Amino acid sequence: MPRFILPLLVCSSLLNAVDVPPALREHPLPDAARLQDAQGHDNGVRFVDLNGDGHEDIVLSNAREYGVFLFVPKERAKKGLQWDEGWSQVMREGKAGDANSLPLIVDADGSDSGVTFHDAAMWRGEKKLVPFAELLKVPGPAPKSPEESLKAMHVKPGFEAMLVAAEPLVQDPVFMDWDAQGRMWVVEMGDYPFAPGEKTKDGSVGQDKVSKLQEGRVKILEDTNGDGVYDKSTLFLDGLKHPTGLAPWKNGVFIANIPDVFYAEDTDGDGKCDKRETWFTGFTAGNPQHLVNGFCWGLDGWFYGANGDSGGDITCVKTGKKVALGTNDFRFDPRTGDFALEGGRSQYGKWRDDFGNWFGNNNSTIGWHYWLPFRYLERHPEVVAKAVRSDMNGEKRLYPASPPVRRFNQGSAVNTLTSGCSPMPFRDSTFGTDGTQVIFICEPANNLVHREVLSYDGGTITSKRHPGDVESEFLASEDNWFRPSMARTGPDGALYVADMYRLVLEHPEWIPAEIARGLELRAGEDRGRIYRIAKTGAPKGKTTVSDPAAAMASGNGWVRDTAQRLLIERNETSAVAALKPLLGSAPAVRVQAAFTLMELGGMSADEVFAQIQPLKPLVRAGALTATGTKSDAVLSDFEKALLNQAPQKTPMKAVMPVITNQNQDRQKVVARYVADATSLRGDAKRGAAVFQKVCMVCHKVRDLGVEVGPDLTTVATKPREQLIEAIFDPNRAVEQRNAATQVTKKDQTMIVGQLAAETPGNVTIRLPGGADIVVLRTEIQAMKTLTTSIMPEGLESVLTAQEVVDVLAYIGSRQ
Repeated sequence: MPRFILPLLVCSSLLNAVDVPPALREHPLPDAARLQDAQGHDNGVRFVDLNGDGHEDIVLSNAREYGVFLFVPKERAKKGLQWDEGWSQVMREGKAGDANSLPLIVDADGSDSGVTFHDAAMWRGEKKLVPFAELLKVPGPAPKSPEESLKAMHVKPGFEAMLVAAEPLVQDPVFMDWDAQGRMWVVEMGDYPFAPGEKTKDGSVGQDKVSKLQEGRVKILEDTNGDGVYDKSTLFLDGLKHPTGLAPWKNGVFIANIPDVFYAEDTDGDGKCDKRETWFTGFTAGNPQHLVNGFCWGLDGWFYGANGDSGGDITCVKTGKKVALGTNDFRFDPRTGDFALEGGRSQYGKWRDDFGNWFGNNNSTIGWHYWLPFRYLERHPEVVAKAVRSDMNGEKRLYPASPPVRRFNQGSAVNTLTSGCSPMPFRDSTFGTDGTQVIFICEPANNLVHREVLSYDGGTITSKRHPGDVESEFLASEDNWFRPSMARTGPDGALYVADMYRLVLEHPEWIPAEIARGLELRAGEDRGRIYRIAKTGAPKGKTTVSDPAAAMASGNGWVRDTAQRLLIERNETSAVAALKPLLGSAPAVRVQAAFTLMELGGMSADEVFAQIQPLKPLVRAGALTATGTKSDAVLSDFEKALLNQAPQKTPMKAVMPVITNQNQDRQKVVARYVADATSLRGDAKRGAAVFQKVCMVCHKVRDLGVEVGPDLTTVATKPREQLIEAIFDPNRAVEQRNAATQVTKKDQTMIVGQLAAETPGNVTIRLPGGADIVVLRTEIQAMKTLTTSIMPEGLESVLTAQEVVDVLAYIGSRQ
């Protein structure tokens, strides 16, 4: 956001040259839009009503800089999005001569160049220079060709990036997997951000026209000559709505496509879908960044999927079973159509390592380790668990290679994790120590792929930035259009990266309508790239799986998954004898061979446990998934401490005050504190004391406090006005994950707080201060999500304006 200064006094001759609007008396100019330059010359500022709203906007252009600033009247001000009343809506700004600069209004000596504004355009004499419609658009950095974008890629020494697919073979890729023939299956979300007819929830932004490419698709890519580059593309299926993932099974694939998960098959071998059947339906529709997604092959022969934050009431078509998804992730058995819940909820991508440990994440969270499988809790209903996951690393600092670009809904959010997705353990030895116990996280907002090292030594799996990435990233692009949505281990042991390649990443749901209308929301719809990152000189070429039993000995995780899937698909019990010698192999092979033997009837669950239990702590989750009563032995003391072994005897009446709905009085309080805070400077040291007095019972900043509500480190860059509104009018906008949950017990006591965790046997409600109350499902009469926040109203009774400014200074500091 530009800094503002009071307008300079100007001489009468300049006042005659510039038609100064009355609003200048009340509102400061953007810093760049001074009426005079340092020598007192005309600075090239002109006041013009560009959008016809009756308010004069600013067009600036001189030999040094340029800019277009729209006037925001009081009724359109959106403090939370960093544009206030005045000339705060920045359509473009930069240095003269760059790609988006404007014709000079004044020359270097301040002399008028003859530019005028009339007939909806910028003119010089009779020559039309720039239409107003163009000035009202938000220009972004220009796209690069696939070859140019490849050159803009920063990789670590000893690695090389290779472009293996690009437009027109592929557009908008968000997910990829391979089949046993070595063909790459790609999910294309071509209808992002809107499918035809879709709009934002308030109806203010939609799609004016429908493009031929505006639909979800699944394609099959083939490398026909074995050089590692895909040269053939077949459209398997189109007409999808916001597809998010797929998984090969038999002669087809399972596809996540709102509101369904369905199976699609090619029955005649031409590469195109001619059979389609829905298996599960009822997944909630909504923002395409928050939809059901998947899938990852589990060691148990089930596919695992992520909730996407949207939930739903799921009908299992094959079995007739109905399941409330709630805040959970899920898994399903492709052999039977059975459907079960798993600990959640992950936003985009839930993946496992070689040993059955599961990982997910959500925007500003690098990763969660799901340390307690629901399978264990289903077998042990007497165990009451407070949580089933833990944070791996709270660090959010990033090191992009791309130039900073103003974000449309949070202009100052730079160099910080805001769009983490698809946490993917690397599953091969081809990277040597550079890939040992490594997990990759895509970060499309910052145009990079981040690398963490996993530690299996504690009670739960934690992670830290890789020592080779101290002030850099594993993969970072100078290209602002590079939008990696998935990075996964390929069949050849390389890391494959799906690049959606779009200009606008943020969904218009969170972009001001006036700005969204000036954006090319679908810029890049005809583009998309897939990269291969490997050790320099690593062999290229497709990998096939023709002998599944032999392939189970591979050191590559994808190859073993595919081999196991083929054996289970075919129920190939004849492979049992060939698999048993693998129980003496390296840990990753031993674990997967044991699970495959169990699924084929060649080993019991207890025998599997006996084989893999000595590998702890690597196999903590895998052992719990595989076995029955003996599984207690694999839990560490720390993990046992995370379990609440007996329910609390949970009676508590009115444990939280009733939170009222939003009202106009709240906004009056907000306005008063915003006005009072304008002239105040914050002190981070005093703010730390305020935080400890008022905030830390529900919020965390770095290592201080309790995370009931959002970690305030993740919102530190948001504007002061938005944070003040969140403090004093908490119910104005409540995300579902931060909404209050009300549990009414059969004894008529009531608990209201944050739904911290759900398991098959209990729910955990977190109260202010971080205290968790575990309630058995058998004790619950009713449970519902409220439309109000867990944050209470009325904090004006304990916080002065100075204290608010101080605590915000502390949140944004490094103290």
